[in-house]
Amino acid sequence: MKKKILIGSLVLASVATLSSFNESNADDTARRPMFGSEITGYGQCYYTGEVQADGTKVTAMQVETTTYVFWVGFPSTSTVYNQCTP
Repeated sequence: MKKKILIGSLVLASVATLSSFNESNADDTARRPMFGSEITGYGQCYYTGEVQADGTKVTAMQVETTTYVFWVGFPSTSTVYNQCTP
């Protein structure tokens, strides 16, 4: 009898837990990907003071990227050149 009550309570608890998860209400921005990377922020665009061979000024911008490996995020920053106009 105790086993039936225990199994019944486990079934009810698992049904209640599964019913509380609703994919339609999940916020996609709060979910972390398993693998991959995404841009999480941009810095100010600025002139570097250098000039290219064709006479155009070189621009730079800091980009913050988060790389995910098994849902763990590793933040990093890098500099992107000639992708912006100040």
